[in-house]
Amino acid sequence: MRLRNPTSRFIFLVLILILVYNVSFADELTPFTGEINANNINLRSDATTSASVIGVLNKGERIEVVLALYEWYKIRLPKNLPIYIKKSLASCIDYSQPQSTHELKPCLTAKVSNDRVNIRAKPSESSAIVGVADKNEIISVIAEESSWYKIEPVQNSFGWIHKKFVDIVKLRQEKVISPAIIQEENLVVLKGVVRPYGNVFRRKATHRLVTADNKVFLLKGNRSSLNALNHKEVKVIGKIISLQAAKTPIVEVRIIEVAS
Repeated sequence: MRLRNPTSRFIFLVLILILVYNVSFADELTPFTGEINANNINLRSDATTSASVIGVLNKGERIEVVLALYEWYKIRLPKNLPIYIKKSLASCIDYSQPQSTHELKPCLTAKVSNDRVNIRAKPSESSAIVGVADKNEIISVIAEESSWYKIEPVQNSFGWIHKKFVDIVKLRQEKVISPAIIQEENLVVLKGVVRPYGNVFRRKATHRLVTADNKVFLLKGNRSSLNALNHKEVKVIGKIISLQAAKTPIVEVRIIEVAS
């Protein structure tokens, strides 16, 4: 495309500079922990006051900020803010036990069946898209509403909040024990991110834990519980049961919880 008019050239260059500036500006921010500084603050589906409200945050709540754009922060959806996925796009892999024989078994954990599945703020296909789940991603089901699963936020689910309602939190550095033996119990305490390890015949572990210093531990425990914690930061208390020939330590999980 050739622009012969000098004014058109100037406008074109200005638009390019604005675009480059906005993209670079959005990429500058290093993710950080923020704290909400007022009550009843709207969390929106986009960086504008005209975007739909997908939740309300209150003073003192902590959030994970991943991006800044103009006067807005993009944040990972808090775990206490439920979202929705179509039942037809996920298959249940773990059911809870009903209280009576006449009740249906509620789904506790499901696996996404398709690629790039839209996650929505409400149980409606007209509702705002707040995230995307990938094929085989494990999701934690809170409830079933008609043809929808009400779920905990997936890793790639986000909302937007105005910067003026967020204060930056200076976190105290926690020492990662990797591994540190609790002598009286002969247990290890580890902190890291849970990741799938795959299903292989006679494999003792089904998941792995990657610590902040990139050390890897294989986890042996309840598969459904570990599936529900995939890609989440957790604290693990367990016992190392590796054979001497094992290249990667295997940890028998005694206690596992989402890291605060």
